[in-house]
Amino acid sequence: MTAWPSHWQPFLWGAATSSHQIEGGQHNDWTEWEARGRGREPSGIAIDHWTRWDSDFQYLTLLGLNSYRFSLEWSRIEPEPGHINHEALDRYRAMAGWLRDHQITPLVTLHHFTLPVWVARAGGFFHPHAHQWFQRYVRTALDALGDLVPLYVTINEPLVLVVMGYVIGVWPPGEQRVFRAFPLMDRLAQIHQVAYHTIKERYPEAWVGLAHHLIAFHPWTLSPLDRATARLFRFLMNERFMRRVNPYQDFIGVNYYTRQYAHWTRGLRLIQNRPQAITSDLGWELYPDGLQEVLAPLAMFQKPIIITENGIATTDDSLRARYLEEHLRVVGKAQAHGLAIRGYFHWSLFDNFEWAEGFAPRFGLIGIDYATLARTVRPAALRYRQIIEANRNRWPITVPSPSE
Repeated sequence: MTAWPSHWQPFLWGAATSSHQIEGGQHNDWTEWEARGRGREPSGIAIDHWTRWDSDFQYLTLLGLNSYRFSLEWSRIEPEPGHINHEALDRYRAMAGWLRDHQITPLVTLHHFTLPVWVARAGGFFHPHAHQWFQRYVRTALDALGDLVPLYVTINEPLVLVVMGYVIGVWPPGEQRVFRAFPLMDRLAQIHQVAYHTIKERYPEAWVGLAHHLIAFHPWTLSPLDRATARLFRFLMNERFMRRVNPYQDFIGVNYYTRQYAHWTRGLRLIQNRPQAITSDLGWELYPDGLQEVLAPLAMFQKPIIITENGIATTDDSLRARYLEEHLRVVGKAQAHGLAIRGYFHWSLFDNFEWAEGFAPRFGLIGIDYATLARTVRPAALRYRQIIEANRNRWPITVPSPSE
């Protein structure tokens, strides 16, 4: 088992965001996609975090977080090939510096779905020089804030990027060509490997991983064909890529939200087709046992695990608090059974622009009034703070009752 550094917090209590979803004022492949009317609505200034970041960061201390996951926007840093925006880098450095000054560990994501326009127009990650372009961007980021950042996610949810952009086609570049999926998966694994070595060569003590989107796949019926289909999806979506990149990750990042059902002729189906389930506003089932199902197989890799995303889109904040509590109980039980889960990052710190779904889904611990951009601390955020306070230096973690 890879040892967790003794000078770090024993457990990272955090929240997560991504640049395009909160910063606003960007020009990348997603903003061009939105300008063509391909999304539900344009992201625009999002929640205007780019200009309000210092006041927004006050919520991190209010909630008692000791870590924060945020992403850098490649299109801001390198809007044209080789042209570096040092003002953007200075702001990202100020963010990382603020976090360190307040004893909050930065976890930086280098790629969270968006590409500079010039990369996208050249074919994105399929371009034969894409790994070199990404390596140049990574080196530029390390020059600016590598001395402040101990934890990195190179690529967020590589397989979601593949499926949504190249199979279903509802994200840029809008392709529906399944035969391109596997070559792109392998290409992303190569790009991650290059980024991993680039970071480790400069900062050997830094920890580098990916954020894998893992789904609890269940058969739609008990028929052998449905069971086999569920196993196939489990291998293709949860296992294949993980095995490929395992030698090049110091920790395993897990993004978990829900389960899906596999049918041998109809593919994947959400639980909304079964009305007894409790679901989010996106139709995703509240299924905390699925977190244990996706975590258990990771023991074979002998790596620390960080829950890099977990949350629910809902306007019912009591349901958000329940989701949080029930999933954290699973984390504590998994720790008690020997899994080295070293962090939990709730998605999201703020309501945000949720890609093809626009601004309607409400994932935030901090609510946003999009008419005024006013921020409101939700009760679930205060419940999260209570859980954090009850678990300072505790291992495994526990979830106290609200009255404790």
